[in-house]
Amino acid sequence: MSVTFDVSNHPTFQQRQAIEHSPSPLMIMAGAGTGKTFTLVKRIVHLIENKSIDPFHILMITYTERAARELKEKVVSEVGHPAEKITVGTFHSVCYQTVKEFGNVSPTPRLLDESEAIYMLLDRFDDLGPFESTEFSLEPEKAVVKSFLPFFSRCRDELLDPAAMPDPQNETDTEVLAQIRDLRQIYGHYQAMKKDLDTVDYGDMILQAHELLQSDEKALKACRDRFRHIIVDEFQDNNFALNKIVGLLAHKRQSVTVVGDDDQVIYSFRGASAYNIKAFEKSYGSHKDFLATPLETNFRSHQQILDLANDIIKHNDDRQAKFLESEGGRKGPRPKLIWATKIEQPTIIIDQIYELLSEGFSFEDIAVLCRTRNQAKSLADSFLGANIPTQADFRHFFEIPEIKTLVAWCQVVGEGKHKETALYRLLRKASNDETAYELFSRFDTRDLTPRIQLLHSLNGTFPQEARALFKQVEELQKLSKKKNAGEMLWEICERTALLRPLAKRHNYEDQLALINIGNLLNKAQEFSRDRENERGLHRFNLYLESMMTAGNRPAHLPPSVNSNAVTVQTIHGAKGGEFPVVFVPFNRSGSFPLSFRQEALVIRPPDEWIQYAKHSTLSDRDHHLQEERRLMYVAVTRAQEQLFLLAPSKATSLFVKELDKSLVHEIDSEIAVTKDKI
Repeated sequence: MSVTFDVSNHPTFQQRQAIEHSPSPLMIMAGAGTGKTFTLVKRIVHLIENKSIDPFHILMITYTERAARELKEKVVSEVGHPAEKITVGTFHSVCYQTVKEFGNVSPTPRLLDESEAIYMLLDRFDDLGPFESTEFSLEPEKAVVKSFLPFFSRCRDELLDPAAMPDPQNETDTEVLAQIRDLRQIYGHYQAMKKDLDTVDYGDMILQAHELLQSDEKALKACRDRFRHIIVDEFQDNNFALNKIVGLLAHKRQSVTVVGDDDQVIYSFRGASAYNIKAFEKSYGSHKDFLATPLETNFRSHQQILDLANDIIKHNDDRQAKFLESEGGRKGPRPKLIWATKIEQPTIIIDQIYELLSEGFSFEDIAVLCRTRNQAKSLADSFLGANIPTQADFRHFFEIPEIKTLVAWCQVVGEGKHKETALYRLLRKASNDETAYELFSRFDTRDLTPRIQLLHSLNGTFPQEARALFKQVEELQKLSKKKNAGEMLWEICERTALLRPLAKRHNYEDQLALINIGNLLNKAQEFSRDRENERGLHRFNLYLESMMTAGNRPAHLPPSVNSNAVTVQTIHGAKGGEFPVVFVPFNRSGSFPLSFRQEALVIRPPDEWIQYAKHSTLSDRDHHLQEERRLMYVAVTRAQEQLFLLAPSKATSLFVKELDKSLVHEIDSEIAVTKDKI
C-alpha cells in the first residue's frame, strides 16, 4: 500500500518561480516533503536548457556523497550526457578538489582518517604538554576523542586559528579556561604533525581552499571562471566557512542558488547553524533580482499529519515562519497518540503492525523511528522475536564477532593493551567458558604478570585445546618479528582458518564478517605501507586501540536479504526518507528530548570566537531543546498516511505535553493491545 506522488506533474507556483528564476541569487526555503529535490533538479535543467549555461560551469554542493550521486543522476537523465560535466560533491570533497586542481600542490597530501588522527595524538601525547588542564592529563584517550579533534574541526568550520584567538572574556570557570589555552597550544602541534606526514584531515580541506582563494589571485580567477553558477543543497546544515568560500567564488556574478530549511537543522554538533540562511539574505539581498521563495506545499503527507508537524515546530524561536499544507488539500486519519509505558510499547507496536497488515499495508510500508540507537536496537530485537522481518543493523565495526576475534589475536600476538581480555576470549573460543574461567582464576587478580606467561608456568597441566592455542600464539609471535602488520593479519586469518567457514556458508552474517575483515586487512596494509620503521603488529595494535577509542566506526553492511521488512532507524538516519506508516516511540521525559548535559570537556570554540553565536540570544540549553524539537518534527514529517506516537502518561515528553490534543486521536494502552483481539 505504498503511496508516492510524482511532483513533476504539478509543480507549485513557488516551485515554478524557483525553476524559472534568472541566474542570480535565489534562496529556496523548502519545507519537509515539498519537492526540494525536484525543484533543485529542474532549476539546473532550466539553467542548462533555457539559459544556455554550459554544465561545465555549474558547481553543485551537497551534504552527503549519496545526495551528490543521486542529484547528478537525475540531471543527467533529463539533460543527457552533457550534464556529466557538472561538478558535484560534498563541501569537503569540493574544497579538496579545488586545492588539488588549482593550488599546484604536488604530490597531493593523503587524507588522514579519524582513527589515524587519534593514534597520532595519543602516540605523541606526552610531547603535547605540559597541560594547564587537570582533565586532559587524567584520561588522554577521552581528551583526544572528546575534546581535541571536535574542537579543531569546529575551528576550521569557523575559519579560526585557535592560536591567534584571545582568552574568552566571559568565561569564569578556571578549568574551562585552562582547557582552551591548552587546545590553542596543541592545535599548532597537531598541524605540524600532519605536515610532517604529508597528510590532511577534513578540516584542512576547508581551510586550505579558503586560504588558496584568498591569497592566490590566479587560482581565484580560474575558480570563478570555472564555477560561474553555484548551487548549495541542505544549506542550513553547512557552516560559516561555506558562506565565505561560496562568497569568494560568486563575487560579482552572484549566481548562487541555495536550498534549505531551518526547521530541519539536526546536525548542529557538526557546526550547522540556521544563521547561514540569514547571512545569505544579508549578503545577496541587495541584488536587483534576488528572490527568496518558500516551498510550503507538501506532496508527502496528508493535512492531519502536517497540522501536527506545524503545531510541534511553532514552539521553536528564531526560525523562518512556514506553514506546511498538503497538496490538493488531501486529508487522512488523525495521528494516534497511544499512552503506554516503556515496557508496553514494543508489544503495542507489534500488535499495531499486524493490524496494519490486515488493512493492506506491507512490512516495507512501516518505519519505527527512535531517538537513540539503543532504543532502535531493543525494538528490532523485539520484532525479530515476534517473527516480524526487520531492516535494522546498528552494529559498529568492533561489535562484529569475527572482528573481535581477529583483534583479539592481534592483541595477544602483538602484546597490546587489551591482551589479557583478548587471551580470555581466545581461550573461550578454543575450549569453553568454564575452562577459560578456571584457568584464569588460578592466579591472583592483583598479579600484573602477563597471563600467558603465568599459564606457561603451569607446565602443560591444562586442556589440549589451550595447549594448541598457546603453541599457535608462540609461532605467530616469532613470525611477527619478521613480517609487517599487513602480512601478520593475513597469516592470522590463514592459520586460524577464520575466513573458511564464512566463505562456505555465505549468509548475511557471513557476508557482514567478510566485508569488514577485508576492510581491516586493507587498513593493516595501508598502515604497513605508510610507515618505514614502525610497521609491526605491536605498533598496529596502538592504531587498533585508537580506532576502538573513537568508538563510532560503523560496520560496512552487505545488501539486505529481505526488502519487505519493517524499517527500524534512528531519526537522524531517517532524514530524507518517507514511509506510509511511521511509529515514534519512547516519548518520555529524558528520553525524547534527551536531557541536556554540560560537557566536562571543551568540545567547541567559545561563543565569543564564533560568528553565528553573536547573533543568537539562546543559551546552550535552549539550543539543545530546539534541536531536539526539530528532530521530532523531522520524524513526524516522514509519515505519508498514518502516524503513531507512543508516550507514558507519567514523565511524559515535553513535546507531547505541548501538543494540541485535538490534533491527535488518544488511545489507552489496554485498548491498543486488545483492539484487534476482540
